Amino acid sequence: MNKKFLLVFAGVAFAAVAVLLVIGWLEDDTPPLEPPPPPVKKISAYVSGQVKNISVVELEDTGNLRLIDAVNLAGGLTEQADTSAVNLSEPLTDGQHIHIPTKEIFLQTAAANSSSSDLVNINTDDADRLISLRGIGPALAQRIIDYREQNGPFKTIDELKNVRGIGDKRFADIKDNITI
Repeated sequence: MNKKFLLVFAGVAFAAVAVLLVIGWLEDDTPPLEPPPPPVKKISAYVSGQVKNISVVELEDTGNLRLIDAVNLAGGLTEQADTSAVNLSEPLTDGQHIHIPTKEIFLQTAAANSSSSDLVNINTDDADRLISLRGIGPALAQRIIDYREQNGPFKTIDELKNVRGIGDKRFADIKDNITI
């Protein structure tokens, strides 16, 4: 009976040790995972005019972005850029349109605005003056400005029909009120 008792005792002890080892292995000794960093907020801006790459740029929102940051991401300014017409230190906001005008257009616009002519000059007048034409809204005025900056000044008033959104009817409505 002594032998039997020792065998049973040894078996129970072995089983207890085995259970303790399994429990020890099942315990997770790895440190808890750190939470993932918050997603990075982005700001997009459309940069046009006298920059090397007219484009929509995307920047990480650091909380202190300026217009110059978007301009630099668009390749920087061209030699024709008139930086006095834009405040490059202005805070940048999501969805903003930054337009860098040409030096000569800015100077011509100032001269044209000081003239007493009732005709709108499609080569030099700004968006506010272009909007004064019948059927020309802000978007179409910007397309006229973008066209002349990309293609140079209009050579004839008929060339205005090359701007998307200006067909024969709209041109007929404004042709007596424009000049080059």
